[in-house]
Amino acid sequence: MKKILITGASGWLGINLIKAFLNGIDLYNETQNLSDKTSINIFIPKSEHDKLYSLFGDKINYYYGDIRNKNECENFTKNFKTGTIFHLVGIIHPKRISELYEINYKGTKNICEASINAGLEKIIILSSNSPFGLNINQNSPFHENSNYNPYLNYGRSKMLMENYVKEIERKKLIHTVLIRAMWFYGPHQSDRQNLFFEMIHKGKVPLVGSGNNLRSMSNTENLSYGLILASIKENANGNVYWIADKKPYSQMEIINTVRVVLREEFNIISSKKVIKLPNILSTIAYYLDHVIQNVGLYNSKLHVLTELNKNIFCTINKAEEDLGYKPKIDLKIGLKRNFEWMKTNNKLNF
Repeated sequence: MKKILITGASGWLGINLIKAFLNGIDLYNETQNLSDKTSINIFIPKSEHDKLYSLFGDKINYYYGDIRNKNECENFTKNFKTGTIFHLVGIIHPKRISELYEINYKGTKNICEASINAGLEKIIILSSNSPFGLNINQNSPFHENSNYNPYLNYGRSKMLMENYVKEIERKKLIHTVLIRAMWFYGPHQSDRQNLFFEMIHKGKVPLVGSGNNLRSMSNTENLSYGLILASIKENANGNVYWIADKKPYSQMEIINTVRVVLREEFNIISSKKVIKLPNILSTIAYYLDHVIQNVGLYNSKLHVLTELNKNIFCTINKAEEDLGYKPKIDLKIGLKRNFEWMKTNNKLNF
């Protein structure tokens, strides 16, 4: 039986990845019947136990610790001499800037070293678009060989992480796969993500500039599918992949698709209003964000405002060619499935 280890299992991507291993994803044959072939072992803070146990009970194995504690990472991985580990732990919106480096960079080093020492075969590490900043224009999607141009401290912490992972791959210490995820959403998502959809419905979502800027997105089922493919395809070893929907969406297309899905699938009529803001506000927010971060502080609303009118999108050509990644859940299907989960869990309070 193949051993699967997961860090960050209490996050919404981690929960959906566990569900994919246990139950499969209905649209993807490669995810079917994995539960008979794998044992799922998760590494979480003790405080997250009840949340995960209420979802999965005794179907998975629980180990406790903090990714920032090297000894606790070693205590987790030493239980396994073979297996594949998915490293999903990361922080985007910290209380202190130092947490970005403690968790995203040093935490990754801790779990990688622990995995190497234990003799694990492969580690799949979640990265993001932030090490690459913003697209030059709408004809230049990010690709696997794009140059680093990190976006403030979050981007720098992820760039340091990626460079470390590439170094241990060069030394052939363990097989690695870097998965660069874009903006993702799905069941068990954060309250912040729920609020974004609620703001669209109520006509209170900010629209900076024209709304024609492009964003790559992914439902967590597409992303889980990509992660699983990276784990089972040997030709993925040592490579980097962007995982997202087939095409990017404009900011206005995202807003309009939310409205359409709520109306057509849930009979919920949304406001057609948006809060229009000039582009200069995003520029001002960027400089304020830069100043605040330079003194070690962080403001999530300010940081999000800096990106609302920016192009941040990628091509998935390499994942399609190497992994056979063929995302079937586009924005409209993904939102429908997401809102169904929100409705079932009393989070569709529109």
